[in-house]
Amino acid sequence: MRLWVDLLTPKQILFFGPLITEMQVKGHDVFATSRSYREVEQLAKMRRLEVEFVGARGGKEPLDQLGASLERMRALLPRVAEFRPDAALSVASADCARIAFGLRTRHIAVNDSPHSIIAGKLALPLSNHLLCPWVVPYSAWYKFGLRRQEITRYKALDPAVWLKREKVGAATGGKPPSKPTILVRLEEAYAPYMLGTDESWPSKVLERLASRFGDCRLIALCRYDDQLQKVKRRFGRSFEVPDKVVDGAEEIRRSDVFMGMGGTMTTEAALLGVPTISAYQGSGLYTERYLLSKKLLLKTRSLETLTRYVEKALTPEYREHCAVTSRKLLDSMEDPVQRVVEYLTGQHTS
Repeated sequence: MRLWVDLLTPKQILFFGPLITEMQVKGHDVFATSRSYREVEQLAKMRRLEVEFVGARGGKEPLDQLGASLERMRALLPRVAEFRPDAALSVASADCARIAFGLRTRHIAVNDSPHSIIAGKLALPLSNHLLCPWVVPYSAWYKFGLRRQEITRYKALDPAVWLKREKVGAATGGKPPSKPTILVRLEEAYAPYMLGTDESWPSKVLERLASRFGDCRLIALCRYDDQLQKVKRRFGRSFEVPDKVVDGAEEIRRSDVFMGMGGTMTTEAALLGVPTISAYQGSGLYTERYLLSKKLLLKTRSLETLTRYVEKALTPEYREHCAVTSRKLLDSMEDPVQRVVEYLTGQHTS
């Protein structure tokens, strides 16, 4: 078959990269596209993934995002039409779903984020089928017009795709840091689901960590160039702020505590057994609820709780609990890539 995959985020590079390889090994043709975004471009290069970059996101403002999407679809259309895909695959790419619909090509979504309402409304109603983690109830997708028979669930959280393919355990190489490391992943500031949240929250978190845990090695991972420059200007003396994209799993393994303001790396850290704190402002993350139920995640909404949880996370006893529990949990998960490939190639039976 001929498959078009539209990859828009670092997580999608990590998830769909192995799937693309699997499809190609089986003799299928794959056309992978993305848009200009520093993390995706650098990560695709790191993973040696052949991707054609077309268009851009358009920044934070809705009008700019809409204009960029229209321009991107106009640029993508002739490329996709020439490729003549039998199916299109994305998480919730409005550009991919709309073009596929217009070309009478089935669109398959692989998504774990029903909380992302705008992206979901733009892509999922035009999708022929959805695959998602089993922790997300069928009913969470009904608002997008999907019926239960159009949904396939796999028994895994998405980071299992790359964590099961890579060595999981203590980081190798390099000299161990002489003091504890706290790794922070900044929020997805451009996402529509972040509208209405406290824009000062990330700075408050970084300030609290710098003031209370200045004796630790502090690292902040940013998503966008403007976010990176802002954090470097304000917190460059307290935090290491990498200019280039890092290997997320490896960086997490080298850390003593991970604090995430989003979903993917938070889940990744919890599955790697690193004490993990969620400082995500939103709600509705089913993966977060699941990890909380397994006592692999601490959730903070205040600076006071944040301080207390970091202190707890730095204790050897809690670290041992996380290591043991996460190993069992990850081992119990299936490989989502196989389920998606089976569906795409007609081998799906349930």
